[in-house]
Amino acid sequence: MQDILINIEAGERRVAILRDKKLEWYFVERITEKRIVGNVYKGVVTSVLNGMGAAFVDFGLEKNGFLYIDDIIPQEIEDEDAEPLPKEKAKRHHNHSTKISDIVKKGQEVLVQVEKEPLGTKGARLTTHISLPGRYLVLMPTSKRHGVSRKIKDDKERLRIKTILNEIKLPEEMGLVARTAAEGCDKRDFLRDVSYLLDTYNRIHKASKKETAPALLFEELDLGLKIIRDFLNQDTLSVVVDEKQEFKRLKVFTQRIVPKYRNKVNFHNDNVPLFEKHNVEKEIDKLFERKIFLKCGGYITIEQTEGMIAIDVNSGRFTGKRNLEDTIFKVNKEAAEEIARQLRLRDIGGIVIIDFIDMESSGRRKETLFILQNALKKDKARTNIISFSELNIVEMTRQRVRKSLESVSYENCPYCQGKGMVKSDEAMVTSVLRKLRSFIKSNRKKQLIEVHVHPRIAQRLVNQDALAIDSLKRLFRRRISVVSDDTLHIEESRIK
Repeated sequence: MQDILINIEAGERRVAILRDKKLEWYFVERITEKRIVGNVYKGVVTSVLNGMGAAFVDFGLEKNGFLYIDDIIPQEIEDEDAEPLPKEKAKRHHNHSTKISDIVKKGQEVLVQVEKEPLGTKGARLTTHISLPGRYLVLMPTSKRHGVSRKIKDDKERLRIKTILNEIKLPEEMGLVARTAAEGCDKRDFLRDVSYLLDTYNRIHKASKKETAPALLFEELDLGLKIIRDFLNQDTLSVVVDEKQEFKRLKVFTQRIVPKYRNKVNFHNDNVPLFEKHNVEKEIDKLFERKIFLKCGGYITIEQTEGMIAIDVNSGRFTGKRNLEDTIFKVNKEAAEEIARQLRLRDIGGIVIIDFIDMESSGRRKETLFILQNALKKDKARTNIISFSELNIVEMTRQRVRKSLESVSYENCPYCQGKGMVKSDEAMVTSVLRKLRSFIKSNRKKQLIEVHVHPRIAQRLVNQDALAIDSLKRLFRRRISVVSDDTLHIEESRIK
């Protein structure tokens, strides 16, 4: 069973989802900086690049978005809840000799949806295949077919849902995909969803006729409403909200899309802050730590780079009670569960490399991999795992749609510029002495030379390394003064 906690304060909306009182999901959204994934825009093509198979589109943001040819040509639905087309049908949809310039032209207006937020120097990734998610269904205005979530495994249930979808009357060019939440739902639930989604699309269509590009036509639900849509279900004990206006807003929305659960939405009327009452704040603080300790005594470390995420598993202080192989297996099993949880909580994606502790038994490697795969099933982001390599390393990918939790909450340190390290005092002293010698050689004026450095370096130069300064004074017959300047970076020095 799960509890959903929604906290509003200081211009920030935070959501913690607890399962059996353990933090399983965490989301944060600055109310003034709304995310754009899912938004629909009317844009205008600014350039078409055949070599890249992409077009750049001005859709109203500072950076133009990019639109790949695969996101224009009809193809199988790429949604996490989609059922793939048979290979032979998919091939007929895609002609690799087609150029993007045959499909879109510079200056052309296009209706696009944001698939991925701008990341780093890249603009947003766009698609012309609009998809509008409801609670149980996804409306596909540009696809005629119906599909069922891959995560619904039971064949009878899949057939039952598909039968209901075929009975629902839609405009000829539209299709539906049943989400995982559709399992066990009846036709009445689906019809309520379809009514809501068609109304949304009709508003987008009307706006597209009136607005001049670039223009925002549809804004995806904010975090609070999305949580109600995607996470409130029969397993939810309660949704607790600590801000009155947000509580009223979510109550109305719940009544509209899933009225049978409206009484599960409650207001937190307590002097103790909501997250503190449920011991969530400490758990959130741990999400920004590099090292995560396991119950067994082992630990994992997570290093994020621009290109990938490296995760290392260590036995730490855990020695086990039997033999070394059993100890290693226990640590790896627990690490596999925690790694899946951390990827989900931190919302980190891209290429992930996991260095498990070496295991000789192929059976135990398979079991560890199975545990990881099973734990990743909870994730709503798409994941793909490649089996163990000979070095006991697992390669995987996790869908990256938006910025990670860390990049939303932190910025590069202005001190180390994101390196995570600064020069040691010894290295800085050597650097300053080298720079001073070079300055004296190039400046022959017999004037006082001032060396401005960080206070820590100044202390070294007038104490432990005073002999080096004295040596330069005698060698060049110059007056040298060391000036402590606390406005300087520790790696910075100025010579006057």
